[in-house]
Amino acid sequence: MLRLVLAAALLTAPLSILPAVAHAQAQAAEAYQGRTVRDAKGVVLGVIEKVVLDARGRPAQALVRVQGHPSAGLRSLAVAGLVADAGGFTTPLTKAEFDAMPAVQLDEPAA
Repeated sequence: MLRLVLAAALLTAPLSILPAVAHAQAQAAEAYQGRTVRDAKGVVLGVIEKVVLDARGRPAQALVRVQGHPSAGLRSLAVAGLVADAGGFTTPLTKAEFDAMPAVQLDEPAA
């Protein structure tokens, strides 16, 4: 009987932690949004507007609104390439490299 109870507990445990995992992943994504991204020289490149999650729900891409040029669109940076600092994040890209990246178009849901 004890084995049956333990087996049932093991089978239902992963289901009971799924909401907690999803919440933690959403919080991780929110930790990036609104933060400033700078190049290695400290030049502000833009602000993270949205975070794209990978198949496991972890932050994968940061979509950055170009500083001073809102009509320039978003640039996509790999989260793995960002280094957290006191003011936001730093990327190894130069401003010229960042500015030369193609803009990312988001599919907006129809109203």
